[in-house]
Amino acid sequence: MWENMKRFLSPPVFAGDEEKTRIAALLNAILWIFVFICIAAGLFFLFLPNPELSLPLVGTFLLVNAALLWMMRRGHVSAASLWFLIGFWILMTSVCVFLGGTQSATYWSYVVIVVVAGLLLGGRGGIIFAGLSVVATLGITLAQTANLLPSALGARTPMEQWWPLSLFVMATAGLLNLASRSLQEALQRAHNYAAELEEQRAGLEVTVEERTRELARRTRYLEVTSAIAREATSELELNALMTNVVNSISRQFGFYHTALFLIDPTGEWAELQAASSEGGLKMLARGHRLRVGQEGMVGYVSRRGQSRIALDTGQDRVFFGNPDLPLTRSEATLPLRTRGQVIGVLDAQSSEPEAFTPEDVAALQSLADQIATAINNARLFRQVEESAAAERRAFVSNRQTILPAGDTWTPQMQAALTQGQMAADARNTALAIPIKVRDQVIGVIDGRKPDGGGQWTQEEIALMQALAEQSALALESARLYQDTQRRAVRERMVGEVTGRIRETLDVEAVLKTAADEIRQALQLKRLVVRLGAPDEDTAPHNEKGHQDVGQD
Repeated sequence: MWENMKRFLSPPVFAGDEEKTRIAALLNAILWIFVFICIAAGLFFLFLPNPELSLPLVGTFLLVNAALLWMMRRGHVSAASLWFLIGFWILMTSVCVFLGGTQSATYWSYVVIVVVAGLLLGGRGGIIFAGLSVVATLGITLAQTANLLPSALGARTPMEQWWPLSLFVMATAGLLNLASRSLQEALQRAHNYAAELEEQRAGLEVTVEERTRELARRTRYLEVTSAIAREATSELELNALMTNVVNSISRQFGFYHTALFLIDPTGEWAELQAASSEGGLKMLARGHRLRVGQEGMVGYVSRRGQSRIALDTGQDRVFFGNPDLPLTRSEATLPLRTRGQVIGVLDAQSSEPEAFTPEDVAALQSLADQIATAINNARLFRQVEESAAAERRAFVSNRQTILPAGDTWTPQMQAALTQGQMAADARNTALAIPIKVRDQVIGVIDGRKPDGGGQWTQEEIALMQALAEQSALALESARLYQDTQRRAVRERMVGEVTGRIRETLDVEAVLKTAADEIRQALQLKRLVVRLGAPDEDTAPHNEKGHQDVGQD
């Protein structure tokens, strides 16, 4: 029951509108104060003569207060506040007019009205009702001086004068107490807001400092990654590239050990190719390798193609201790991927526990991807060099110079050219291999053994045939390139000549331009352009429709 009574007497709370909630709390307290005052006044009037004159006013005021409480709980706080003040002001003014004017105890109620207006409507509302009260009291005073007020309804004893004044004094004290409490609550809220703001400011400073450090760290990672990537892409010799990379990573990131493993052609082993630490160099010297998918973090990553971090090597189930690297406390192992394939592993180890943050791992993975691309490029470059060297060794017959073969065709060369098949001399020391493009013989490779060099073996013959096929492909590519170049020159020439011919619509000018441009483009001595059917017997040599352009 007490909880129900407490809820009944408590003011409403309007979520998201603190000022409205504050005014509602004040209005609720004021209305309930006046409700209790009215109830006390009604009980007091019962013991006074002529209670029928005062009880109706008390009942009316109670009904008005109940209606205002209902309006307030419905959310109409400002309207309820204004109507309460207007009704209270009209009521007190009426009481003053009919109950003795300036001699009435209610004359001092205007002070209460002004205080209530200031609390509920703010400073401007207090000023407005103060002005209204001054006008009302001045009118009552002037009317009373001129004997214009009605006679007081019944004589009032000193006690009847005292109790209203006492109620107004108590009401004023209660209102001032409410104002003081409201001010204290406002100050407390302001203090709380200031404390929260200070806390947020301190937290923001910490956040900004952390973000600044993080940004600085990321910037450094980006700079280091870019520098190492530039070093990697500028080196095309594979061993030198990998050695430079592991040393740069250890130096720039401060790692205890950095190593590069490449997966061998069988796909079964991850072989150590470069290392930065003393222990790593020992491992490199003895040909250290790990089985893919089985041994340690390198084997784990080389099989799965996913990075793995051990922040505490003593607790990681995949990590296993290496006697050559006794100081390792944390390890980051990342795959080297290119074209969707794992070609190796980048392994970084630190002597500090929990040395690798997510930012470190992201930077190292980006670096690992660039290293993989650089390694792939170096491999391709080496393959191209080996291929070019092989071709040079195959076609150079004199180490000092390359001499033209001349126009000498041996019998075996003629046979290879006409028959499209390999041909050899009787002693099998001279061998002719046809060069074919789309089953058409376009040339012949003639190879001869030196005196005492013996006969051609099957391996040598197979090599000659392979070289002939490669030569055919190279010659065809060169021919297609030359054809493309000639076609481009021809189309450009046709476009230029056509453009000049179309510059005029005059037939004779067109003929002149066409004859001159074609002669110059083809470098001819003489060119004739004739329109119409030839008539050698009757047509004059320079008739209209004929242009003869030449140069002696």
